[in-house]
Amino acid sequence: MTVIDLGDVSAPPADSRPPAPARRSRRVAAGVALLCAVTLGAAAPAPEPPVRELWSTDAARGGGTALTADTLYLTRRTGGQPVLTAFELATGAVRWARPLPDGFGDGDPAPIRVADGMVRLPGSPRVVEFPAGEEPQGWFTYPGELAVLDAATGAQRWRMSGEIQASTRESALLADRDARGELRAMRLVDAHTGDILWDRALAHVREVLIQYAGDRPARIVTVGGTGEITVHRYADGAPVAHRPAPGHGTGQDTVATIAGEQLVVTSTDRLGATITAYRLDDPATRLWSIRTVRATLVTDCRPVLCLARGAEVAGLDPATGASRWLLPGKAGVDPVAPGRLLAYSDADPPREVLVDAATGRMIGDGGTGWPMPSDDSAGSRVLLRASRTDPARTVISRLDLDTGRVTDAGTVESTEGLDCDSTGRFLVCQRPGRTVVTAIG
Repeated sequence: MTVIDLGDVSAPPADSRPPAPARRSRRVAAGVALLCAVTLGAAAPAPEPPVRELWSTDAARGGGTALTADTLYLTRRTGGQPVLTAFELATGAVRWARPLPDGFGDGDPAPIRVADGMVRLPGSPRVVEFPAGEEPQGWFTYPGELAVLDAATGAQRWRMSGEIQASTRESALLADRDARGELRAMRLVDAHTGDILWDRALAHVREVLIQYAGDRPARIVTVGGTGEITVHRYADGAPVAHRPAPGHGTGQDTVATIAGEQLVVTSTDRLGATITAYRLDDPATRLWSIRTVRATLVTDCRPVLCLARGAEVAGLDPATGASRWLLPGKAGVDPVAPGRLLAYSDADPPREVLVDAATGRMIGDGGTGWPMPSDDSAGSRVLLRASRTDPARTVISRLDLDTGRVTDAGTVESTEGLDCDSTGRFLVCQRPGRTVVTAIG
């Protein structure tokens, strides 16, 4: 360490002449301070850009991935064996790696789900076609089997048939399908051991809905292929309310939505759709019904029901079905925060704008881009759009969920045609041959 001699800076004797030396000492002290400032400034690192690549790892494009707030789960082949690896999201450090159970990961990667301390690995998909007269109307896939691993260690907890419909850290609700794709049974199992807590047979059920009390599952609603509705207690699966099939139509285009203490059923036909609200504790009691001339998607937007009708979105009073507000030119909405919706256009990329759910008032100017998923604590939604000045780059923006303002954070190599996901301040994209984790501010 270099020592700068400033002389004797102790108090001068009484007979000395302080004025001139005092001025010189002040100049010397100022020079030392300036030298220290310059030295420290030169040693300080330049601030990192808010958008920057953090790390990457080899991975086949299309490999299964899942994100939590601090972990990336990735399936890939190592020595011909499908392996699931958990990486620390901020650094890329490997937390654990486990070969997938036999029969998992042999075909195309299936979506991984991580929730309530469980990693859910679906087995090989099965395909079911919906017949409509003589022609197939459509098809869907579902996993025939499920393996559950511990999210912290990768150890296998249990493995059985079925799809998880809801879960907590203590239990998981599973349902099994038959060859026609209809749900034939459901059961509640212990989340740690897979032990069956209760099971119940089902008949001709197309859909299972869960009503929550706070963040805990409270009731199960099953919707049959002909429109039959049954409400079950979550704790033991016992039926507590029932509405028989209405006796007309196939019910194949009937979907239901839970909104508070109401069950809202949408039945679509060739001429439009009928939206009907029922009491959840008594689904035979109709509260109100409206008819639209277009197919309609119903979303619980609390405190309203949102009806997306192709070229507009309406907010309905859930108690009466009366319209509270209308957003023309919007293709749909997504609830993104309490009392906040993200309304989007049908453009490519879409125009996104923040909306007050109670009034339909637009908040801020919004922005253009494809929204990425985000955890509830982020306070913003990430948007991706192609750069207007450099088509080889993608612009990353953040839409503030309080003000509706959009701020550009930076750019990355083009994400066109890639599978990307985000959580908090991280963006994860599957590029050819590698998975890339980028900090996004």
